[in-house]
Amino acid sequence: MRCVNCRKNAGYNRAVIELFSGVEIGGLCMNCERDEFGRHFDSSTDADRCCSLCNRDGQVQFPRYVPETHVRDGDLVVESSIETGDAVPCLCDEHFHELLEEPSQPRSVTL
Repeated sequence: MRCVNCRKNAGYNRAVIELFSGVEIGGLCMNCERDEFGRHFDSSTDADRCCSLCNRDGQVQFPRYVPETHVRDGDLVVESSIETGDAVPCLCDEHFHELLEEPSQPRSVTL
């Protein structure tokens, strides 16, 4: 899966999912998350699915991949699932398109 920002391999950091259809658009790699949003996504607690950067309705969500370890037949197996709950950060369509179009520009935050 490719990072929606830098287009490199996103790894298992965050999925990028369109909220209304549930379609997985791609991923957001750890470097782009840090460069574009700093620690802003870490403190997301919005249960109303509003944009993490403004007050508009969220259109795209960025859930983390959560690793889980299991022992199967004596082997340690790691599986990842997508985080659920109200603390999953979202972006409105405008801020999401900024992320797609200008990967090196800092984001503005409206409080």
